[in-house]
Amino acid sequence: MTERRRRERLPFIQMYARVQVRKGFMSKEWVNVQVMDFSSLGMAFVGDHEFDEGQRVQFSLNLATEVGNITVEQASATIRNSRVGDEGTIFGVEFQDLKGPVASSLERIENILSRYNRVTERMQT
Repeated sequence: MTERRRRERLPFIQMYARVQVRKGFMSKEWVNVQVMDFSSLGMAFVGDHEFDEGQRVQFSLNLATEVGNITVEQASATIRNSRVGDEGTIFGVEFQDLKGPVASSLERIENILSRYNRVTERMQT
């Protein structure tokens, strides 16, 4: 399959993610999802809720590291694709409105994951 991403998605240390979903006509709730990969432009996740391509969602992320946590609260993303995998339905999202503190936090997370990935690769060789 041809790679369509503009940036490589990276493995992570320990990342927690939640996506906001509609529970009824007027109510919403946050559901936990499992992050599969990540870049500052988008991510892939698996969750129990079904999403439609083109649907806008709100999400929050928390990357736990030894020196502290990096948190992104209530950022926007658009569902770009979905496919069935061994873990369930995998949804690919593209982050939206990448400005200010949200963009800065997403880039910090990507930088930490990139460094972690390089160290892990060196240890394996």
